[in-house]
Amino acid sequence: MLEDMTTGTESETKAFMAVCIETAKRYNLDDYRTPVFIFERLCSIIYPEENEVTEFFVTLEKDPQQEDFLQGRMPGNPYSSNEPGIGPLMRDIKNKICQDCDLVALLEDDSGMELLVNNKIISLDLSVAEVYKKVWCPTNEGEPMRIIYRMRGLLGDATEEFIESLDSTTDEEEDDEEVYKMAGVMAQCGGLECMLNRLSGIKDFKQGRHLLTVLLKLFSYCVKVKINRQQLVKPEMNTLNVMLGTLNLALVAEQESKDSGGASIAEQVLSIMEIILDEANAEISEDKGNLLLTGDKDQLVMLLDQINTPFVRSNPSVLQGLLRIIPYLSFGELEKMRILVERFKPCCSFDKYDEEHSADDKVFLDCFCKIAAGIKNNSNGHQLKDLILQKGITQSALDYMKKHIPNAKNLDADVWKKFLSRPALPFILRLLRGLATQHPPTQVLIGTDSITNLHKLEQVSSDEGIGTLAENLLEALREHSDVNLKIEAARRETRAEKKRMAMAMRQKALGTLGMTTNEKGQVVTKTSLLKQMEELIEEPGLTCCICREGYKFQPTKVLGIYTFTKRVALEDFENKPRKQQGYSTVSHFNIVHYDCHLAAVRLARGREEWDSAALQNANTKCNGLLPVWGPHVPESAFATCLARHNTYLQECTGQREPTYQLNIHDTKLLFLRFATEQSFSVDTGGGGRESNIHLIPYIIHTVLYVLNTTRATSREEKNLQSFQEHPCEKWVESSYDVEGPHYFTILAMHIMPPERWRTSRLYFLRRLLVTTHTRKVSAVCTNKYGPHSAHVSFAISLFICRLLFRCDLASCHRAGQIDPF
Repeated sequence: MLEDMTTGTESETKAFMAVCIETAKRYNLDDYRTPVFIFERLCSIIYPEENEVTEFFVTLEKDPQQEDFLQGRMPGNPYSSNEPGIGPLMRDIKNKICQDCDLVALLEDDSGMELLVNNKIISLDLSVAEVYKKVWCPTNEGEPMRIIYRMRGLLGDATEEFIESLDSTTDEEEDDEEVYKMAGVMAQCGGLECMLNRLSGIKDFKQGRHLLTVLLKLFSYCVKVKINRQQLVKPEMNTLNVMLGTLNLALVAEQESKDSGGASIAEQVLSIMEIILDEANAEISEDKGNLLLTGDKDQLVMLLDQINTPFVRSNPSVLQGLLRIIPYLSFGELEKMRILVERFKPCCSFDKYDEEHSADDKVFLDCFCKIAAGIKNNSNGHQLKDLILQKGITQSALDYMKKHIPNAKNLDADVWKKFLSRPALPFILRLLRGLATQHPPTQVLIGTDSITNLHKLEQVSSDEGIGTLAENLLEALREHSDVNLKIEAARRETRAEKKRMAMAMRQKALGTLGMTTNEKGQVVTKTSLLKQMEELIEEPGLTCCICREGYKFQPTKVLGIYTFTKRVALEDFENKPRKQQGYSTVSHFNIVHYDCHLAAVRLARGREEWDSAALQNANTKCNGLLPVWGPHVPESAFATCLARHNTYLQECTGQREPTYQLNIHDTKLLFLRFATEQSFSVDTGGGGRESNIHLIPYIIHTVLYVLNTTRATSREEKNLQSFQEHPCEKWVESSYDVEGPHYFTILAMHIMPPERWRTSRLYFLRRLLVTTHTRKVSAVCTNKYGPHSAHVSFAISLFICRLLFRCDLASCHRAGQIDPF
């Protein structure tokens, strides 16, 4: 009803605003309550704020394309935004869906589920109310917000737009003059005078806080319009003294009680004052000059004293605001400028500051640097910088640098480190940059004989950023054409000197390598050096894929083969419900030194060990490193690497302890891959028949090493003899044993001498043929090798025998003696 009564055409609204001002004038200044309603109404007219949506509804639906993958439904559609779980963030809605639909696995995983509104993927960190207002309402206002939930990546990568934040600003900057145009009425109907009168009438901060807050809000709207700013800078308005009084009231209140809210009030007053003072100094005129004379000296002194109070020092925003307006308060009157400069001059005794300084000294020097950097480029600003120049502060800073800067050319010398650690140096460079910016007299003074020193400083690196500060100062000095020439000359000379030094270092390095340069600048080498290069011998045999050296040039460093091992059943035809487990190994046959492998892993700090190793292994997955025993590698080194390889096997297969029996089964399974033409790279992405045929001798060598060191050869010979003595009646039964004909055939290849093998090989062929036939006709057969398993198994048998006939491994004890076919 009130809204309808107080709105109408623009002229009617302006008339109503004038009536509001006249009404506010009728109340006494000690009435802190009644004017609040009037000024709040004026604020809402000038800048109507969007009403917050108290309640809205949402519907939660699963993606129709994922109907078969997501269980459950949300039966409560539509849900009120006031219900538990529907906000305040989109993440809360995701969690409610997971709980109601029993999707427990996604409850703590923010990356597993996506929420879509208006066909846009919404970040889970966004507010539900903001999404409703800024994503849904523009096209569907009044309707329940429809939220689609789905599993991320289930049907491929998402193509919809992802909304990570909702900025309140638009692409086009709003014109304040247009947005706050109704505020211009305040300059025409006496509104600004009424507001200042009310502001000056607040003497009790606690009682008048609400009125103070509303008045400052209205002032922040009014200063957006130029006509109001021009009115406020008039001398008769006494704006500056009123604002300073309010600022002092807020600062005192905050010091008395931290919960008074004085900090936020002080920030608002400082922000409004800065806008008004900027307007006053934008154009120099007699009237605007008078405004700056209306600020009392006592107010300036009071603000300077406030800088060092604990409250201001603990509130950076208030401190920055004070430092921005303090120069304005001194403008226009030489006496006030002197007060400002004299207050900070004692802290500019830089030698004394280096010897001893308090926390207060540091705060004041830092504030003076910030004040200097904030001085505006106008006549008042130039007048203040001229005064600082006259007081000798600028010259004092330059004398300090001349006195202490080292003469040593080596910037890494201890004298330079000592100079760069001086506490006053960073403040001097900051102060000089602020004073030199757009002030020719200061630029000329610094450019007289300090350019060389500043150029030295811009080349150094320190924790205090001295080099950057010096470079920034030189860039400010380049505004002056004559000084810029000196800077360019100094930099050009340094570049030439560095070039000469680089050429000298180059010639020295070339001379060390037996090279030189000709008249054309081309690098030439001596004939003897070329001959030496031709005499270099290539590394024969196995070489490391990282350092490209092998056992010729690094005879004692252990080489290893990258392998990939996974857990498998030892015998698919085992006649038991739970088959005995072992492992199967394949390789791309890439060789690496153990030391090089570990060094590469350490350098790749962000990757796991085997993710890093895959890069060396031709982008092939690996999880083990099988050692190769070179002719000159100590046995202790080989044993240590073999133990590490066994640890790798334990980690990737879960076997409690890898044994030589499991390694024999591993060789057996590798032979079967060849015989059945199975893929070697299905799990790794690399490595084929040739790579894995090279791997076999090194696995066999590992078995032989363990057999010899554990003295188990005699035991296994007895086991092999027992296998050969099996009566024919047990041949069928043993076809399903884990340690059956295939196993003992591989074992025989390890321990039988050549003569015995030649006499026994037909026996093993018979056992393999019986095993093939038995598995074919038996009901236990799993048909792993297809419908023609008899032929395939026969091929397996022939393949193994063919390999065994060609290999004589019984006497191999060192990897250097193994011929990898």
